[in-house]
Amino acid sequence: MTGAIDWASITAPLDVEDIHTPSRILRRWVGLERRETGVLFHCETPAGRVVDFSVDLIKPDVVRVRTNWETIRHAPSDILIRDRWPAPRFTIEELPDQVTLTTERLRLAFSRSPWQMRVYDRESEVAPFFAQRVNDRAYGRGYEVAPIGFHEGADGRVNVRETVAVTPGEAFYGLGEKFTPLNKWGQEHLSWTVDVGNVSSYRSYKNVPFLMSTAGYGLFVHSSHPIAYRMGSESSISYSVHIDDAQLDYFLIYGPSFQHILKQYTDLTGRAPVPPKWSFGFWISRCGYRSQEEVERVIQEMRARDFPCDVISLDPWWMGEGPWTTFEWDREAFPEPEEMMRRLRERGVRTCLWIHPYVPQGSDAYAEGLERGYFLERPGGTVSPPVESFSGSDLAALDFTNPEARAWYQEKLRDLLDMGASVFKTDFGEQAPVDAVYHDGRSGLEMHNLYPLLYNQAVFELTEAYFGRGLTWGRSAYAGSQRYPVQWGGDSYSSLDQMACQIRGLLSYGMSGVPFCSHDVGGFDYAPEAFDQEVQEGYPKDPQVYVRWLQFGVFSSHLRAHGKQPREPWTYGAEIEEIARRYLKLRYRLLPYIYSEAVRSSRTGLPVARPMVLAYQDDPATHDLDLQYMFGESFLVAPIVTERNRRRIYLPDGEWVDYWTKDVVAGGRWLEVEAGLETLPLWVRAGAIVPMGPDVDYVDQKPLDPLTLELYRPRRDGVFTVHDEDERDIPVRYARQGGQLHINVSDAPGQVQVIVYGASIETAAAHGTALQLTTCPGGQMVRFDGTTTDALTLVLHDTAVQGPFSQ
Repeated sequence: MTGAIDWASITAPLDVEDIHTPSRILRRWVGLERRETGVLFHCETPAGRVVDFSVDLIKPDVVRVRTNWETIRHAPSDILIRDRWPAPRFTIEELPDQVTLTTERLRLAFSRSPWQMRVYDRESEVAPFFAQRVNDRAYGRGYEVAPIGFHEGADGRVNVRETVAVTPGEAFYGLGEKFTPLNKWGQEHLSWTVDVGNVSSYRSYKNVPFLMSTAGYGLFVHSSHPIAYRMGSESSISYSVHIDDAQLDYFLIYGPSFQHILKQYTDLTGRAPVPPKWSFGFWISRCGYRSQEEVERVIQEMRARDFPCDVISLDPWWMGEGPWTTFEWDREAFPEPEEMMRRLRERGVRTCLWIHPYVPQGSDAYAEGLERGYFLERPGGTVSPPVESFSGSDLAALDFTNPEARAWYQEKLRDLLDMGASVFKTDFGEQAPVDAVYHDGRSGLEMHNLYPLLYNQAVFELTEAYFGRGLTWGRSAYAGSQRYPVQWGGDSYSSLDQMACQIRGLLSYGMSGVPFCSHDVGGFDYAPEAFDQEVQEGYPKDPQVYVRWLQFGVFSSHLRAHGKQPREPWTYGAEIEEIARRYLKLRYRLLPYIYSEAVRSSRTGLPVARPMVLAYQDDPATHDLDLQYMFGESFLVAPIVTERNRRRIYLPDGEWVDYWTKDVVAGGRWLEVEAGLETLPLWVRAGAIVPMGPDVDYVDQKPLDPLTLELYRPRRDGVFTVHDEDERDIPVRYARQGGQLHINVSDAPGQVQVIVYGASIETAAAHGTALQLTTCPGGQMVRFDGTTTDALTLVLHDTAVQGPFSQ
């Protein structure tokens, strides 16, 4: 954060004759063993040491690579959902200078000397899509970036490095929730979980050691040790991955499509279950509500002002003024928590309670946990405390590798569920101490990154067992955490530039195999300028930041307003209140679309909020777009992130419908768009089917009656399945033949309204009976009883494409 630049080393004379040549690189292979799943190479370093290099074929397009300076370790994994795979069919060809493995999709070539692994699409003989870099030279025999090999640190510990070739123009995505530009080329990142403190740095709450390349592959580093990625920060032709461990273990996944790579990655680490439908509603929160009276007053006001809402989240003050977590209500401030939560539930609002995995010294829970040996300890047997100033000093962290400690923690939380809580905000978890030794024998260094995974797993599985569907609201995460949704983006300042970083973080996390994620609408902290003065309390809030952030939040998988200052919409004035009400009501009407997209995301591993490059990978113009995105299959969302109320937006090839005006716009070009505070730039892909529900105060208030189906510029055919949690699916499809559009809607629970935009309806009929047409803003509507009618035919013609536009 504040490291000084070492100018002396920068300006020191360079002696080009004193160039280090590493001695622990893999120089050549000297022998091999054929195995059922692949090959074990015996490789030699320049010093003559033999190091094993294992290649296992997991699937026809997935390869596992392992090496270790000592002996390759085989151990159970908290990250993977399985540790054995049936070998795909493959062949081995052994020549004096090369060994080749071939599957139905891949050809892997291993040169004897110098050692190098190259991986090709089986149908391509031209160039590999992945290759170890062995020739990134400097000053003759030296290396700018050394090939795959090992390094011994000053403490005698050995760590490993992999070096990969990069082709010109190659772009990289993933690595978890990273707040930097989406394309990671030219950056340097760490997989080391920390409490970030803002959303504009390289630090991260949620590290996922998985990246994808536009060359068509994914690289998943299966390690929980600290990892550094030098993505072009050392060289323009290589990137390197460094692990603070002697073992290299990674899975190479071939696409070439990102969507296929994400599916294969989540086949390894698990898919996200669909969160409860109510979790897709609006969450209101504050840091924090201090009394029962305040909580109930907020929800009363929410309903009186006609705002939909499903969850109120209570930060740690439900336990008093700290330190936390004690698991005990402050009965002075919250004298009747059971009754409070019951009354909230009667209004359609569930209660979320803040927790973290640390217990403060002096509490009954601390004494109990200490006596039973449930906390992380140093090798000598003393408690190893996490450093977490927010919650007080003298904390102890739960050891989630101890089954008894895990069950004890869950039982504490179960008591709160019995009282009426519905979900827990699983805050913190990033600061697991490195000097600890865990119950199962693993070190604090190995477990630090895994701690958030095990913490959220324990809470998620409790809620899953209790309610039938699991849910958390977590901040920290690692590879595999998609199995325990949902996470949110952490502590941002209240500013538009922090919001822009939050968009990048959300999209980066989605490219890391995580479908569901949220963020603090309005920003968690005060505006950055507030800290130029001694006291921040009372610093004015920025209505523009709130509205722009809320618009972004409405088109995120999950939506919560939260901050140190009140984030209730009416606290920003009448104009902002009205705009917020409009967008929150839109969110609730779109819930059939949002929930259905969530079901698809759960099945495919695709994020609900998708970077443009994920949806349009073959369009080079999308490779660096990280401030606009697709929301599901159909919406293109372009939040305003500056005070100018203008921005450039790229529409990919095809036709698009402006959501607000219903004008049809030709894509394949840039637009310069002006959007007042009330307008979020928003387009719908031509051909889309967008289901909408009725106006509701909370998610499960009414059935989907009427069900509205918006058809945008219907093309040749379209299909959409409306999922509704425990209700029957509603398949919707249409087929267009010239001027006729045939629509089928099955199993609708009541009335159905079909609205067509981008085309004009001349007539409508169902089973030969004419239906009445109704004009609505920008389109026309047909209404019918979905319980008795499942097919209708429209005669229509397209409206004109609008223009011209700035390019």
